[in-house]
Amino acid sequence: MFLDDYINQIVLLKEWKVFKWFKTHVLDSKLQPSIADQELRSLLSLGGKLKDGDISLFIDAGILTRQLIDPEVYWFAIPNIGSLLKGLSQGRKEILSLLNHNHYKEMMLAPMERKRLRLSPLDMRFNLCDLIGMGHLRTVQTPTGLAVQVSKD
Repeated sequence: MFLDDYINQIVLLKEWKVFKWFKTHVLDSKLQPSIADQELRSLLSLGGKLKDGDISLFIDAGILTRQLIDPEVYWFAIPNIGSLLKGLSQGRKEILSLLNHNHYKEMMLAPMERKRLRLSPLDMRFNLCDLIGMGHLRTVQTPTGLAVQVSKD
């Protein structure tokens, strides 16, 4: 995710003072995927007096999560990413299942793009591009048009 998109997600959450501090003092100076508790508190205190519950606000909002191995370190997180990842995973499974049930494990691309996925809120074309990009599917030119096949690799 690009930094500008991440900042826009944070601005959408809440326009509270501590979220502005987070954007101004933490995100502008920290480009790694994690931050130590002391460093986070130090950077946030540049914006004003930090309260004990302020970091809990970030965790509740979904922009920080604690590392399991070291509870003194936080990961930067993307709010509501879980539902997107679940939809992506379910879409992958549904498409692969659909193709694996065909005799030659292939299907014409045009009719496949018109199908709606039952288990994923994401568009069929998005999921197809994802699977092709991952190498699980490939496209093959046939006399009647493009076909999608399960990769044998």
